[in-house]
Amino acid sequence: MTSTNSTAPSPEPQASPTPVWRSPLGMTLAALVLGLSVELLFDRRPLGVSFAIWAFLCVVVLLVVAARERIRTSWDGWWLVAPILFFSAMVFVRLEPMTVLLDFGLTLALFALWIRVFRSGRLARFGWLDFGLALAWVPLEACFRPWRVLSEAWNQAAGERGRRSRLAPILRGLLLALPVVIIFAALLSAADLVFSDYLTAVLHWLRLDQIAELLGRTTIVIVSGIFLLGASAVALRTTGERRLIGEEKPLLIPFVGFTESVVLLGAVDLLFSAFVAVQFAYLFGGQANITAAGYTYSDYARRGFGELVAVSVLTLGMILALGYLSKREGRRPIAWFNGLSGLLVGLVGAILASAMMRLLMYESAYGFTRLRTYTHVAILWMAALFVAFLGLLIAGRLRQFALATVTGILGFGVTLNLLNVDAFIARQNASRLAASGEVDVAYLASLSYDAAPALVQMAAAAPAEVRSELLPELACWQAQMLDRGQRVGWPSHHLSYVSALRSLAPLQDELSGYPVEWQPYDESYPEWGGNWVVTVGAKEQPCSTGWAD
Repeated sequence: MTSTNSTAPSPEPQASPTPVWRSPLGMTLAALVLGLSVELLFDRRPLGVSFAIWAFLCVVVLLVVAARERIRTSWDGWWLVAPILFFSAMVFVRLEPMTVLLDFGLTLALFALWIRVFRSGRLARFGWLDFGLALAWVPLEACFRPWRVLSEAWNQAAGERGRRSRLAPILRGLLLALPVVIIFAALLSAADLVFSDYLTAVLHWLRLDQIAELLGRTTIVIVSGIFLLGASAVALRTTGERRLIGEEKPLLIPFVGFTESVVLLGAVDLLFSAFVAVQFAYLFGGQANITAAGYTYSDYARRGFGELVAVSVLTLGMILALGYLSKREGRRPIAWFNGLSGLLVGLVGAILASAMMRLLMYESAYGFTRLRTYTHVAILWMAALFVAFLGLLIAGRLRQFALATVTGILGFGVTLNLLNVDAFIARQNASRLAASGEVDVAYLASLSYDAAPALVQMAAAAPAEVRSELLPELACWQAQMLDRGQRVGWPSHHLSYVSALRSLAPLQDELSGYPVEWQPYDESYPEWGGNWVVTVGAKEQPCSTGWAD
């Protein structure tokens, strides 16, 4: 008999997954730098130059990582870099709340769009859902994409030995054990006073307060770094030819009949024509016609601008929906639809002019405010959107109206920044003071420090009674800004504070006659807050402002 010795085949070593990234460790370290910048620039600090620095770092890091990964960016996404840097820089320049909110939000939204088109491009062909998907899905996707990069970075750093190392399971076990131990320690401390004393002594010896702060700051760095690593992975990953939603085939097939569309547009055109005829006969026709109708010119004009703006917005939505959903087959139906839409756009232009005229009358009577200034700017950009809609409708490229709307929103934000809303309001109210002798000093004192240079000019030419109201408020501003400068670090440095303090320097001798101090609600608990108080003569009065952060 022949015996055969057989041995079991040794198992084949499992091959590691094919790497996706050329330098995952470099990507991870770059994201860690960005996470560290989040903690250093923003943790418990008011916004200032920090946001502009962070946005610039994000742009540079993403471009450097793309270069290391040998990835070329799309050309039509490059134009997003300029508005990203502009709006982030304006957070350092402006303090007016709506402007700052727009600058902050538009910067993040533009980052999301840039990440979406970083490799695939085709931003000019985006529709409504493509923009919505970029703003909603990119942040969510950034939470899921970093883990493959982290795994490859660990393999790259540790090599084959790191893949077999037990260190990673131990670290994961410690992370799982930490919250369980904390909960049980708290319960056992509550159950036994002696154990509680021992545990308190140990924690005091470990300086737990410092450990907790260090853990908190480390958590900010890690969480921010992982999220930004995920955003980088979303931007750089291979996507192939990504289809745009509704480009090849519309999601909704036109179902509104041509006759119904024409009847609807015609009815609205007739209604708006009657309204515009009344505007030309009365509002645009002069004061005599309104007086003959039994109204004063100011009462007639200073109302309704909000309703007219709402009518314009609803009209834009209506004709946009009809443009997508109405059936238009053949040259004659298209010509009728475009003609009635063009007439409606012209009538809406007259309605917007009526709204603007009423707004100007309201401002001449009661002065400029932020809301009225926003409405001023919005009316102009809304008129531009109507013109863009009509042009795209006639050209048969209505899909690009989504890009036109996004451009209009960016234009609205740029206009507010360049206008300097609070300084504009102060200048307009100074002109009203010179013309009518009326001004609301309390409202002007509630503006941001962007208005300081204009208010200093107003104080120089204002009557004595206005100066007596305005100078104490400016003294409050100066004291609050000086206090802020002593409390905040360089990341919160802000150009508006520097400009405001510099503009107040010529009034220093007069402002020194109004002592300002901070009075806490309770001397024993100053952290509860308090009020800024200015002394006018022998009487103390609260400052109208509370802008020092």
